[in-house]
Amino acid sequence: MASMPLVLTDPNLLAEFVREAEFKTFFEKRFATPPDLAALLFKNGQLIDSFVGAHFSVGGLANAIKGVVGGSTHIAILLADLKPFSVNMSFQGVSRDNVEVGGLCTFELQLNPDKPSNILGLMRGVARNERGSEKESELPGRKALTTLDILERLAPHVSDRVLEAVISRTDAGDMRGNTGLQDKIQADMMQEAERVLGDLGVLVRAVSVEWALNSVEMEAFKRAQIDRDQEALDYQLQLLKREMSREAEATQFKLESSADLAKIQAATDDELAHMVLDSEVRFVDAREAVTRRHEMEALAHEVEVLRTERAAKVEIEIADAGHLIDLTREAARLRKTEIEIEELDARHVQNLKKMGVMTDLELNERRQRMELDIARLAQEQAARNLETMMKLEAAGDDRTAQRGILVSKSDTENKVALMKAEADARTAQLMAGSKMTPEQILAINAGLSPQVAEVLKEQARAQAGNSQESMEIMRELIKGASEERAVSRQHELDILKAGMTGATGVAHGAGGKTGTTPESFGENAANVDCPKCGRSLPAKANFCTGCGHKMRT
Repeated sequence: MASMPLVLTDPNLLAEFVREAEFKTFFEKRFATPPDLAALLFKNGQLIDSFVGAHFSVGGLANAIKGVVGGSTHIAILLADLKPFSVNMSFQGVSRDNVEVGGLCTFELQLNPDKPSNILGLMRGVARNERGSEKESELPGRKALTTLDILERLAPHVSDRVLEAVISRTDAGDMRGNTGLQDKIQADMMQEAERVLGDLGVLVRAVSVEWALNSVEMEAFKRAQIDRDQEALDYQLQLLKREMSREAEATQFKLESSADLAKIQAATDDELAHMVLDSEVRFVDAREAVTRRHEMEALAHEVEVLRTERAAKVEIEIADAGHLIDLTREAARLRKTEIEIEELDARHVQNLKKMGVMTDLELNERRQRMELDIARLAQEQAARNLETMMKLEAAGDDRTAQRGILVSKSDTENKVALMKAEADARTAQLMAGSKMTPEQILAINAGLSPQVAEVLKEQARAQAGNSQESMEIMRELIKGASEERAVSRQHELDILKAGMTGATGVAHGAGGKTGTTPESFGENAANVDCPKCGRSLPAKANFCTGCGHKMRT
């Protein structure tokens, strides 16, 4: 026959009486409980025993006959859950600085598997009523124990004796993250829970407290958020200022470059030479400044090394002096001991002589033995002193060698630093040159190379020659135009004179007077035509006033 499993009807139940109707049967019925449940057997109102993982049977023909003959027997079984369970309790309190503080407590509990019968103190009696209960929350015919029953019994004690007492002595801002306070609360809560539930068959395994955000922490959180926003705004402002500064510097650099280029183009030989000299002077000053800076850094490093060496040397000398003082004290103590031994030996010999125990020969032998022992001790002490001095000399040689290694290392580092500085300067120069125009590069390199300076001079001279030639051409053009206007004006005057002379001759002819004729017009300067534009020009003109062609070679 298969066994019927007995389990709790609700996961929130910790203990529950099995319905009596399950045991009222004529035929035999078998029941079994899992190993995580404890079964408490009651017979006629008395606790018989408790079992873990029980397996039993009720009913049957034999039990029915016994019930008819001997009377009925009342049987009840209480199932108790032995697995650990947790209960949560919220709490509130007022801190020392009058701030409302709240949180959540969690208790890890378990029914005592060794004493499951003690939970009867939490059951508040046994209901055996088979009819419906007047309260809808109670099931008919059983009495159960829930986690809420445990919490209702435990919460007032913990809240009054532990939480409120601790919270009222602590500020609201010092509760979260306070390990000592957390440990004290947990210890006090476990002690109070064991005091309340220990004799009722409940074990306390662990306790934890979670704090809710109080008004002080909320204000700190808001203040921190505002500070972060302000830092972000300040950072954005710094970025904008940096961008504006870069744009201003770039604009200033462009303007200065344009002004320098225009200045170079319009400068004379003397000004170019002066600019080249200034560039050379600035470059030499910058190079000397870098060299001085590196020398100062090297000197600072050497000073630091010497200071360290001097401090180490002083410490070693102090240690050596202390060691020598200790050796001197030990030697003095040893000498004092030897003198005391010699005095004792002399007194002993005198006593022996007085007593007549030892002869002079024996005394001499004894003295020789003592002298040999003293010499041996002196040799051993001298050997130890020699070994100590050799160690000190070896240590001094090691320090000298280490000092030489450090000096060599310092020199090497200085040379490497100088080479790196020169390489960085050359790299910076090349990077700056990659962003310059050819004219700017030539202007800067004029201070570095005499050949470049000569190239700039020749270029300036060529530009000056071209400007001079252009001025000569302009002067010739202006002169030609002036001459052409003068010739044109003279030609018009000649025509006017010729007309007036003709009119005069006619008048003389009509009047019967003979007049003299003027000289021919060929006496005026001859004109030539431009081979390119065909313009009529004076014969002495060097350039055409129309197209600028050179007329005379």
